[in-house]
Amino acid sequence: MVVQLLLIRHAHPHAVTHDSSGADPGLTAEGSEQASRLADYLATKPFGEVTHLVSSTMRRAVETTQFVQHVVGLEPILDDRIVEVDSGWKTYGTGIGHYPNRRAGWDDLNNGQFGGNTFDLDEFRGRIVRGFEDIIARADSRSVVAVICHGGVVSAYLSHILGTARTFFVDTAYTSITRIHADGDYRELLSVNETDHLR
Repeated sequence: MVVQLLLIRHAHPHAVTHDSSGADPGLTAEGSEQASRLADYLATKPFGEVTHLVSSTMRRAVETTQFVQHVVGLEPILDDRIVEVDSGWKTYGTGIGHYPNRRAGWDDLNNGQFGGNTFDLDEFRGRIVRGFEDIIARADSRSVVAVICHGGVVSAYLSHILGTARTFFVDTAYTSITRIHADGDYRELLSVNETDHLR
């Protein structure tokens, strides 16, 4: 089975300073513009026709997916295994810029903590890998599967594909596209952080 997996980070969301039920923001006006450009780009079939559409269940991913859904004509499958590491946190938007320097922020993330929150890197990576491997297994041969998810989710799967002992986080742009070629049990990284549609 040969599958091309498009890992797409959601568009720009609102920041949330505190939500006791768990921060789950939707898109800003800028985010909606990014998602619209993403959808228009995918409509031109730069990677072939999208045959399957999958989304994280978090609001910022679902709202991004709605733009894509209209142009590819597919009903998305919602998958809570590919939610971000911050699922359930009370705040959203505490980015790298809140740290004294970028290295301090990335060091924190790569050690399982961020903005006062902690998480289990191995559990997170395991959940993401299981989710993506199942998504690939359920696709038809010669499929193009667009998955709208999150930066940390993309990073965790890249760590798996590249075979690194530790999970590492990388900075992917909103609505950027990272492409994976899957053929049987073979996984190949084709590109990271494509943003042609935003130029």
